[in-house]
Formats: sequence, C-alpha cells, structure tokens
Amino acid sequence: MKKRLAAITLCLILIVSMVAGCGNSGKTTEPAPEEANAEGETGNEGDAQDTGDDEDKLYLVYVFPLLSHPIWLVAKDGFDAACEELGVEGDWVGPQGLSAEEMAQLVDTAVAQNADGIITQGICPAEPVQAAVDAGVAVLTVDSDIASVDGRLAYLGKDIVRQAELMYEEACKYVAEDEKIVLSIQCAALNSDFYVDSNNAVIAAFEKHPGGFELANISVSNSDKATGTNEWVNTFNTYPEVNVCVNLAAEAASACITASDELGITDKLIVFGVDDTDENMDLLKEGKIKGTIVVSFWNYGYQAAYWLYQNITEGRVPEQKINDGGTMMVTTDNMDNYDELLKVKVDLPE
Repeated sequence: MKKRLAAITLCLILIVSMVAGCGNSGKTTEPAPEEANAEGETGNEGDAQDTGDDEDKLYLVYVFPLLSHPIWLVAKDGFDAACEELGVEGDWVGPQGLSAEEMAQLVDTAVAQNADGIITQGICPAEPVQAAVDAGVAVLTVDSDIASVDGRLAYLGKDIVRQAELMYEEACKYVAEDEKIVLSIQCAALNSDFYVDSNNAVIAAFEKHPGGFELANISVSNSDKATGTNEWVNTFNTYPEVNVCVNLAAEAASACITASDELGITDKLIVFGVDDTDENMDLLKEGKIKGTIVVSFWNYGYQAAYWLYQNITEGRVPEQKINDGGTMMVTTDNMDNYDELLKVKVDLPE
C-alpha cells in the first residue's frame, strides 16, 4: 500500500484558503459535512482522523468531467459508499467546467500523490492516463472509454450501439414507416471518440428507416444547458423540418424542450435523452420526451471502486475489457422500477 505524501500539504492549503477567503478552482469549495476538505476528497469520518492506519490505506482518485453535474454526483455517492465499505481513502476531483486539460492535470496530480488506483472518463486525454498506467497505477475508465490506453484494467459504460438501436426502436412507435425521419443530434463535445462513435451509431441505426432518413445537423452543448438551449433554438430555426431529436448529453434533452417550448413546437417532436436526471424524469412524466437511456452512474462509482480494490489487493481481472453498465431505455412503462436494476454489484472473477 502506498503512503499518501500530500495529506499535510492539502490541509495547509485548506487553512490558507479559508483565511484568505480564496476559492479553490476546479474542486469543491464548500464541502458537505461528510467530505474531508476542499480538495474534493470523499473522506469518511474515520479518514479525517490522523491515525497510523492511514499510511496503509489504499488511495483511489476519481477524476470526473464536471464538479457539480447532478448525474455525476450519483457516481460520487456510489464511490463514497464503496470507499467506506472497503476502508480505502478516496478523492473525488474534477473541473468546474468541461475541460480535458484540467482533467489531465488532475490525473498527473493523482500519480504524483501516489494514488493506487484512478477512475476517469473519456474526455480526459490518453497521454496522462497512459503515463499513470506506466507508473504502475491501476486505471479503470467509465462512461466513455479511452481505448488507446494500453494496460487499463477495464471500461465500464454504456453500450452505444444498443443505445442507438433502443432510440430508433422507440422512435418507430411514433413515426410511420412511410414518414421521413429528419434527425438532429446534440452531444456534449466533439473532441472525444465516445461522442463521435455515439453519433455515428445513432446515424447508422436511424438510416435504416424505410420511410427515408436525413441528418439535419449535430450541435454541441459543452455540458451546459444554456449553451445547449441556444444551439437547439438555432437548429429549429435553421431546420424547421426536424422531427426527431436525439440528445446524448445529460442536460441536452431539457435544453431541447426549453427551446421547443419557447418556439411552440414541442408537440411536433419526438425527443430522446440520456441519463435519469430529475429534469429528464419530469419531462418523461409530462410526455415531452419519449424516453431516456440510462446506465448505472451509481456503479460508475461503486462498482468501479470495488473492481480497482479487487484488482490491487487480489490481482483479479475482468473477463473482458469492455463491460456494459446495463444500458436500458426508460419510458413511462418502466420508470417506476428501473432504478433497482441499476445498483447490482458484480465482483471480478477469482
């Protein structure tokens, strides 16, 4: 087990920051009571105490893409729960706004602070993640893979081909066989292979439509609802023939409906989202979106932490590198009981 060398330094940073009244960019500035300090640590009550046992604890770092995004806070809850159960020290860190560069810096920092394991997401560049693996750190990716990293333990995430097929199948319930589908897609970013591949999977699924298919455009939200709303307004004004809207970022479906409500065209659209955010579930209940694709963000934290722990302490490895996180479509038919299916832990094989 590796000793965390930076603990005293981080505490001093916290004290200085409190005295100076300075914010801590990219980290939690006002931690919840269960968090240990302003560096985004997920420390439990026992972690906050200065005991000799801390030197022997595994140290896991979760580098995620957005500090306060509600869907990632679900992953944080799962990560915190696993760290407490396993008795490991965990840091939860990420940028305030979507930033591949900041994620890369946080991965570098985790390696410098002797992390035993790192969990991260595909917006992070491959180079620092590969450097972490080369330094002997166990790495697991979630949500979107970094396939070029050689030696990562595993990827746990969404099956993007299944996601696309589920959206197309559901759309066909509302669009006649002889009616043309004019599709618009919104994703969080185009500098990630995950979103490029997701977009291509959606196009491949929908272009099979017998009534004809046309891709109007692909817009980018930058994981910001206001940006996404403006992009959807521009889309609807430029391409009034759009009748199916696929949203591949958590906030994008809500942005889409905000824009379509403003223009008075919501009833004419078939809208899909991703993730079970409160906004998406409310829009589903209201009938403004037809479905939202979910995977277990809880297990992006909980399962991922367990897999790293089992690998580091027992040498266990998954049977395959790519693992589906349980991709499913939530509609009004299953929205009351889907969530229990998303918290099933599967141990690595012995």
